[in-house]
Amino acid sequence: MKVAIMTLGFHPRPVEHIMLTKRPDECHVIASVEGLRYTASEHGYKKPNSAVLKKAAHRARCKLFFHRCDPFDPESVGDALSKVLDRIKIDDEVIINYSGGTQAMSLVLGSVAIVLSRMMPLQVLYSIRTPDGEEKILDHTEVIRELFRKLYDVVPRLEN
Repeated sequence: MKVAIMTLGFHPRPVEHIMLTKRPDECHVIASVEGLRYTASEHGYKKPNSAVLKKAAHRARCKLFFHRCDPFDPESVGDALSKVLDRIKIDDEVIINYSGGTQAMSLVLGSVAIVLSRMMPLQVLYSIRTPDGEEKILDHTEVIRELFRKLYDVVPRLEN
């Protein structure tokens, strides 16, 4: 099964873009109550983020789950993510999209990505819109894997 784990801030497009492009079987969105209720009218949206994402999930034919958290509290974000981790299986294909949300959300989600990448198939993605309006999904999986490999080499040398 293909499972997407994503964080939502006040702009739904990064989450919506991954849903519609990657078409996972399940989409797990970590978000605050405020983020779900917010209408990103400054980006042309006319409905709350939760409604936008429900519509995108319907179009992508994926099962959508919202996991509420305090987006500034890493422990709260971790608690929300643990509910997602309880659902996934070792042979699932996991997509981690850290494009939305707060830095605390990205930090926790990125940490989970590093741990999961050692155990199961995983993609770490970042969704952007360029200044000329082109949407892109950047795959950071190998870059992050290589970064951590280098860190594991460098950090022991700091002890000397």
